[in-house]
Amino acid sequence: MDSKYKWNLQEIFENQEKLEEAINELYKLIEDIKKYKGALSRGVDELYNCYNTLEKALELHEKIYGYAMLKYHQDMSNQESIKLYKRIENITTEFSEAESFISPEISKIDDSTLEEFLKDERMKEYEKSIRDIMKEKKHILSEEVEEVLAKYSEIFSNCENTYDIFTNTEFEFPSIIDEDGFEHQMSTAMYSQYLMSNSESVRKQAFQSMYSLYKKHINTITELYLARVKQRVISSKIRNYESSLDAATNHDDSNVKVYETLLKELNKNLYLNHEYMELKSKLLNKEKVHMYDVYVNTLDVENKKIEYEEAKETVLSGLAPMGEEYVDKLKHAFENNWIDVYTSDNKMSGAYSMGIHSVHPFVLLNYINSSRDVSTIAHELGHSMHSYYASKSQNAINANYTIMVAEVASTVNEILLANYLINKETDNKKKMALINEQLDMIRATLIRQSMFAEFEKEVHSKIEKGESLTSDNLNDIYYNLVKKYFGNSCIIDEEIKYEWARIPHFYSCFYVYKYATGITSAIVIASKILAGEEGYVEKYINMLSQGGAKDSLSLLRMVDVDLEKEETYEKAFEYFKNNLETLKKLIND
Repeated sequence: MDSKYKWNLQEIFENQEKLEEAINELYKLIEDIKKYKGALSRGVDELYNCYNTLEKALELHEKIYGYAMLKYHQDMSNQESIKLYKRIENITTEFSEAESFISPEISKIDDSTLEEFLKDERMKEYEKSIRDIMKEKKHILSEEVEEVLAKYSEIFSNCENTYDIFTNTEFEFPSIIDEDGFEHQMSTAMYSQYLMSNSESVRKQAFQSMYSLYKKHINTITELYLARVKQRVISSKIRNYESSLDAATNHDDSNVKVYETLLKELNKNLYLNHEYMELKSKLLNKEKVHMYDVYVNTLDVENKKIEYEEAKETVLSGLAPMGEEYVDKLKHAFENNWIDVYTSDNKMSGAYSMGIHSVHPFVLLNYINSSRDVSTIAHELGHSMHSYYASKSQNAINANYTIMVAEVASTVNEILLANYLINKETDNKKKMALINEQLDMIRATLIRQSMFAEFEKEVHSKIEKGESLTSDNLNDIYYNLVKKYFGNSCIIDEEIKYEWARIPHFYSCFYVYKYATGITSAIVIASKILAGEEGYVEKYINMLSQGGAKDSLSLLRMVDVDLEKEETYEKAFEYFKNNLETLKKLIND
């Protein structure tokens, strides 16, 4: 493979000697951090020096860990890379243990003293971190209780680990027969591909095969899931939160109002999903679609192979509304080994972007010349540009942003690219396919994830009220939500009531709503960029540059996105509606 399509990891460390020097320096910084244990309340000098040392350690650790992980992911069979990665994981654990005293110790300092410390100009860089600790004070327990909870943390996560092992290694799904009579093994990995098949028989078989196993083991999975919910409910109560939802949203840099406003507005606009399902029924020449028809591409279009060099130009053109500075930096990323492009033996699968403070972000792709790969490039470079701007403007502590805003920049890029492709397409059939693809993306991210969020909220609420739930109860809750969300144009097949049991994200309680708020934010931002609102791109880049220096909701308000307000979600649904109306018009013309 040409070296221009691979990472240049020498930009992190020139050679092994430089890496070893950095590791030795990190160990020295770790030892320096330990010296401040028990001293943080003595004065602002101790607090500042501790944070300043922590900042240097974090920046160095990010380089060391990033180098090891990227090297390992290039070839996961390379024994030297495996050894290095495991070695750095051990160092990471040591670092984590060394700095673990900082938050609990600061939480014991009274607020008036901390306020005095924060008046010192040197502490400005670390104020956000300290204020976060002050905010969490009432939820931090005594040292003895925290120690006990820490020791039990592995046991608390056992139900999730058991679920993962059980469903990933012990489920053998019934095979399916394709339209040519050939037998295929069904698997979780292949399920989504089968659901997009043009053959109704293949889709139906895959659907029934998938849920036959979840139906068979539903009682076991129910016990695992309820154990997780109860653990979160109990721990949230112990930590003085009003509910498990309050604890989760607080941890996200969010709040319960955001969650409830999302669900309220989603329910007001469900008619749009019903209309979309009705349109899918017509396109499939069916009176009603089954649940296994929902994901099929009803507007079939040829899968053109797109060479990487062409994909680069497409992405640059699609993201041109972001302005010259942004596009120039993208060109720099393409031309300067930020991206490991092609699939190769033993390379990490999938795609991601990893920011490394004081160096630059690195993007992993497995490019196979598909149209979806082009969108993936835009998506991952959205993450990269967020990391780039944040690292350029913030220190290693403040540069890291929360999950609440993590998918915003990447999805903004996807939407900008999609609109570019739709607007330049002259073939009506291909244009319809592109619009349909965007509608499917929004439906899956905004509407489906909100349905999951509503399911979680109802289950947690019932447990908090002391109700005893069975598998039948969970199945009924989920089935009724599916009926509500999909409307009368769908046949709500009985098997779908087991779908909740195959969503691993439910074990990370109240995680999925952030997908919905993320795409809502991205739609509002992308719409303003596309409208050419004066000064908005600069405002948006300024927001990206803040990293995690402000709380997430305040960051989004910087770009006129208020997730506590109903009109924010209305704008997202208006965007969906406009695309749906455009698609209907093209179909009827």
